[in-house]
Parts: sequence; C-alpha cells; structure tokens
Amino acid sequence: MPKTATVFKDIGKLCNDLLTKDYKVGKTTIEVKSKTASGVTFTPTATKATNKAGAEEVSGNLKAAYPILPWLNGEANFDTKGGVSLSVEAADALTKGLLLTAECERAAPGKPGLLASANLIADYKSELFSCKASYDYYKKDFLASASTVYDSLAFGIDGLYCTRKGALQTYAAACQFVQPEFTVSAKCADKSGNKTLSCAYYHKVSGDMQLGVDIAKPLSKSDMSIVFGAAYKLDKDTAVKAKVDDKGKLSTSYKQKISSLTTMTLAAEVDTVNLADNKHKFGLALNITP
Repeated sequence: MPKTATVFKDIGKLCNDLLTKDYKVGKTTIEVKSKTASGVTFTPTATKATNKAGAEEVSGNLKAAYPILPWLNGEANFDTKGGVSLSVEAADALTKGLLLTAECERAAPGKPGLLASANLIADYKSELFSCKASYDYYKKDFLASASTVYDSLAFGIDGLYCTRKGALQTYAAACQFVQPEFTVSAKCADKSGNKTLSCAYYHKVSGDMQLGVDIAKPLSKSDMSIVFGAAYKLDKDTAVKAKVDDKGKLSTSYKQKISSLTTMTLAAEVDTVNLADNKHKFGLALNITP
C-alpha cells in the first residue's frame, strides 16, 4: 500500500487530537455554519468566557468563505473586538500539490500601522515529500518545515528564523512510526534555548475505543509532564473522552449528535488535588450546520 507524506505539524496528530480536542472548558461556545446558494459559507461564533479580571464577557466573530474560482478561495474573518483578517488560497495554480496562501490581519484598534501581520505561505505536498515556507512581512519571521516518509516511518524538521534579530528562534525535529493499530512519535524542540523532548503513543484498541499517552521532558529541568487519555464511542452519535495529567487534573467530555444538524459537547476539568477549592472548570460547545 503506497504511503503518503505526513506534513510536519501532523506528526503525532492522532494522539494530540485525542488528548486536546473536545476539552474546551471555562467557556460556552455556539457556532452556526451555513452555505448560501451562491457558494458563500458563513460561520458566526459566539463565546461567553471569564476574562483575566474575573468578569464574564461575550465575544464573537464571523467567518465568510467564498470560492472565487475553481482553484482560488477567499476568506474573511471579523470579530467583535475590531479585528479583521483576510486570506486568499490558490490550489494547484502553478503545479499539482502546491497551495499558495496570502493572508493579512488588521492592526488592533489603538495600535499603530494599518496591518498587524501579512503572510505569504507556500505549501507543497506529494506522495513522498511535503514542505512549507512562510514569511511575515511585519514580524520579519521566516518559517520553514519539511517532511518525508519511508515505508512506515515519517521524518520532519521545522524552524523559525527572525530576520530582524538575525537569529534562529525555534527549531524542531520529529519522527513517527505508523501501524494500522498504533502510532509512536517523538519530537525534540528548542524554543529560545529551552529544549524539550516529547514522545507520544496512540493505540486504536478497536473501532470504538482509543488510548493515548504523551510524555514531555524539558532538558533543563529534572521533572517531566505526562498526560494519559482514552476515548470511547458509545454509539454512532455519542462519544465520551477522559484524560488525566501529572498535576492531578482530570478532564472529561461528552459529545452528542442531537440531530443531523446539531452537535453538542460538554466538557469538565476537575482539580483532584484541590477538590475543596473553586478551581474546577466546565464548558459547553454547540455546533449547528443547517
């Protein structure tokens, strides 16, 4: 069976999704996605959360996507804090497998300048090789990553170079071994001199149950972090997940497809070390797709 190159950011993705998705706590989110007859996709989102001052606040954004041409897509995003971002994607315009993206974001109200960021991104993927490069004109950051695959092994490297400072800010190398039932991945990353070694294991026990564990060790410290989690599909419309970390925080989620249009996700985070303290968090996400 032919293998397909895994992009760098997707190395270890199965375990990462198992341990991070559906655990949005501390806020309530409602998202509605609809598509007009002319092809425009609107996605309004409203979020109620507690800010840093401890007060409840409601924020929202509106995303609109439109296929300009068969190979060209545009997207605009507006939020209630005055933020505006625009992006244009051209797929297979120059050669098959090449995706070109131009995106920009307006500077926040009160900040100097017209734009806060302006990125040009080139993303190429073939059967055995994938690479990505981007440059932010305002931040002067150049990001590049590349990965390849050999049989069941995938390898990748990633780095961010700041041309303004003339220094390599972050870099990482990762690999993973993929089998039908399990995936093992490892990553070594350096962020401003802070090196971290991490390993992840994902196991598809059956069509209904998945297990995952992630271990991270900062090389400058003696301690390490570990997260263990599991997901179980109760039926075709219902799934539950749970995870626990080395700090004693237990997180759970319950995802229910209420109808063909609506999916609800309930999440909770319990600090088992300080059960008497008011540190527990809860969350609700409602996705509606007419």
